[in-house]
Amino acid sequence: MPHVSRLLSFTGALLVALPVAAQQPAAAPPACDVDQMSPGSLAIAAIARNKAVQAKSPDEGMKTVRDAMKNIFDKQSNENPIGRDYSAAQFMILAIEFGGEVQPRGNLNLPGDKKAPIDLVVAADSLFKIVETAKPGCKEDAEQWRQYKPYASRIKAGYEALAANQLDSAQHSAERAMILSREAPQAFDLLWRLAAARGDDATQLKYLRLTVDKLASDTANARTRANLLFNLGRIQQDLAEKAPAGQKAALLKGATDAYLEVISQYPGGEEAPYAVNGISVAWALTQDSTGALAAIKAALPQLSHMSDQTASQMAILATRLNHSAEAAQFFKDAVDANPYWRDYLYNYAATLFDLKKPQEMLGVVGKLLDLDPSNPDNVLLNAYAYKGLADAATDAAIKKAYTDSAVAYTGKSDAMKTKVSFGSFDRGRAKTQLKGEIENRDKAARSYTLDLQFLDKSGAVIETKSVTVGPVAPNATGAFDVEVAKGGVMGVKYAPIP
Repeated sequence: MPHVSRLLSFTGALLVALPVAAQQPAAAPPACDVDQMSPGSLAIAAIARNKAVQAKSPDEGMKTVRDAMKNIFDKQSNENPIGRDYSAAQFMILAIEFGGEVQPRGNLNLPGDKKAPIDLVVAADSLFKIVETAKPGCKEDAEQWRQYKPYASRIKAGYEALAANQLDSAQHSAERAMILSREAPQAFDLLWRLAAARGDDATQLKYLRLTVDKLASDTANARTRANLLFNLGRIQQDLAEKAPAGQKAALLKGATDAYLEVISQYPGGEEAPYAVNGISVAWALTQDSTGALAAIKAALPQLSHMSDQTASQMAILATRLNHSAEAAQFFKDAVDANPYWRDYLYNYAATLFDLKKPQEMLGVVGKLLDLDPSNPDNVLLNAYAYKGLADAATDAAIKKAYTDSAVAYTGKSDAMKTKVSFGSFDRGRAKTQLKGEIENRDKAARSYTLDLQFLDKSGAVIETKSVTVGPVAPNATGAFDVEVAKGGVMGVKYAPIP
């Protein structure tokens, strides 16, 4: 179960280019229309930006910043206060990289007391706010500067401090990063993990929800967002177990809502089947089927995007809700995605019986018996199918023929001396584990050899294993546990036991 929360990847990398407006073809005006090229003193500073970005040493970088700031705060620049403030904020961000977050004003050629310290994080944020208020179209452009290297450095330091259990230091880094950007998710991600480390449940949930929300449009971190959404549900579900009675329902509803987002937004993700299971658990604890019904409604449009495991879990949920038609849709999707796992076929056939579709059952049971031939329950499904056909038949001769077949398959099932059943099937990325048991339905002790074939998504055999079970006493079972050092296994097939 994916309990470990993935860390965010930081993809923000600001590219600062020289102004090339004169060479651009006629087009719609840019969203950010702050003029950073007028008067001439600002133009000189703008040209220096790339030099600062590409500086080979902190000394070279700071010299470029000082020279640019001298031009930015030239008296001429007062003619364009928004352009001046935007340029100054950008060079403050660059100065942090070269000389630190707090520096003497004189180190940057800033007006005022040259010895007085200036907090460049706070100062840059203030100037960006002025620009964003005056020119709302510049918010996206300014955000790139906000998430430039100083932000990334603070986030990196915060994660490192958290890993070293230096919680106060990690908190400080997160809060400083958040001054620069409240749109990026990483600071919020740090804060929920910090709250978890401190055992502050309410703060943990608050910042985890904010992290998930901030990632809503970040396709680069989609897998991480799916994982965090699942964990938002799991954490609330875990908290509900120890919460006072009056708080349990709200926490379980919060968990269900998070799981629903996983199912509807990431139906193909590895968290999705666990999210469905989480909804089932919440329903069992609250006896409120609202979330379970909502899951069916959310999942049906996503059928084509689901893994076989998620579709199967949804089918089981629908079955528990007595929504047999929807259960059949989900089981069919699981079988279509993976026709090599016996549980999908067995449950699909049983659901078709409930829907009074015995003719369709026969084809499904045939595939099931090809994979899992030594299980009397599978043979009995054929008896049910023929009974359904007999019940629907109007011609007496046909009804009798179907009834005879039903009786014959029932007798065959009863007469089988061995029953193979699978308990768990763990499909990992690098290994596969199958656990099961063999029941001796004979009158004497017996030993068994089970020849297993592990199949990939095309049905090809990618590994074979033989397992010996026994001796098994009459009316007793013997267990087997087989591990294959390969991933990508979709199902198992074995030769009938004589």
